[in-house]
Amino acid sequence: MQYIYEDHYKGKPRKLLVLLLNEGQEYRVFWDADFLGSIKPVRDEDGLLIWRTEYNILKPIAGKIGAYISGSQTIPKQK
Repeated sequence: MQYIYEDHYKGKPRKLLVLLLNEGQEYRVFWDADFLGSIKPVRDEDGLLIWRTEYNILKPIAGKIGAYISGSQTIPKQK
């Protein structure tokens, strides 16, 4: 699956391409064909869905992208 997430960066609009890899739970994020990093949904001990990334550039917006994706589909509960 693929998603287009739109936001503003340094006051200018941008579109990020978000791709789901091989029906896994990792999503890759691209901007103007440049790979920015990946995000993935993780459930905490209370069962709440949290979007995580190891890429500093995505940390401020990983939750926003995740909320956009979650609003577009149902994320299965991981065991």
